[in-house]
Amino acid sequence: MSDLQPMIEVSNVIKDFRSKTDLAERLAIRVGLAREPGTVHALDDVSLTIRRGEVVGLVGESGCGKSTFGRVVAGMLPATGGVVRRNGRDITALKGAEARALRLATQIIFQDPMSSLNPRKKVLDIIGEAPVFHGLVPRSGMRALVEDLMAKVGLDPAMTNRYPHQFSGGQRQRIGIARALAVNPDFLICDESISALDVSIQAQVINLLVRLREELSLTLLFISHDLSVVRYISDRVVIMYLGRVVESAPVEQIFGGARHPYTQALLAEIPRIDRRGHHFATVKGEIPSPMHPPEGCHFHPRCPFAMERCRIERPALNHASPDHTVACHLDDGFGRIEQNAGALGVTGAKT
Repeated sequence: MSDLQPMIEVSNVIKDFRSKTDLAERLAIRVGLAREPGTVHALDDVSLTIRRGEVVGLVGESGCGKSTFGRVVAGMLPATGGVVRRNGRDITALKGAEARALRLATQIIFQDPMSSLNPRKKVLDIIGEAPVFHGLVPRSGMRALVEDLMAKVGLDPAMTNRYPHQFSGGQRQRIGIARALAVNPDFLICDESISALDVSIQAQVINLLVRLREELSLTLLFISHDLSVVRYISDRVVIMYLGRVVESAPVEQIFGGARHPYTQALLAEIPRIDRRGHHFATVKGEIPSPMHPPEGCHFHPRCPFAMERCRIERPALNHASPDHTVACHLDDGFGRIEQNAGALGVTGAKT
């Protein structure tokens, strides 16, 4: 495989969810006593590439489709439309041993470690079951593998016979990381994997992920709503709003020269020591329902710079620079975006 080829290539992916109806509900709909269930448009024509060895931070408000995107990339959810390629190959076209190898090579670390770990199993089985099942290690070598992984994630190997409830939240998340590493993946999807932890524990887990990335040559998709954490761990940041990517750039360009009004508004509300006395306010309005997203630019009902064009025409994701893409109808020279950054109190934004 060429080094220039992305590890993950997501092209025009759409994911819709529609509620299933039972027989009684279908009869009620047929006779006009009930309505057809609505469709949730979780992902709306999303395109994104992830290069081997990089950490991509995916940021957005709750309900914007971040977790759905991660599950589609991992192959846990089928896309309604579009293509997800792994090393240049459509993941839905892989069968048998190839599909199995793909599932092993891509692992997810979930948000809530307590609900993602089987409470009836000991840590030895939680971590060691998958590599034994897939023939990566014989059962006789399972304990040695689990103890090695526990030490690697900062846990005492002597605790392999304990149950999940006997660990703290941070320790349970480390168990989840060890379980993901047990099948030798090269791509980890961290789905809000630190948001349920105390701040001090968050820092420890983030440092652990940074170290593991270096030691094991991992590629990471780091899904979060915390821009401060994303800035620390990511090489590139992707901003998502209501199922669409609105901006993507290297981390320095996002934090030093954000162009989309939504990104600028998010950055303006990050607490910093040098901004004492600043009045913080959330982005005005509420995120619309994904069942009935606005026409045109999804952000226009909340954007202080919306034009008539924004209400009727969807903005394309265009290149502001070779590594910086943004979906906004502001003038082609992006001059107004620089003015907007000043109005929102974002320092460092530039054209």
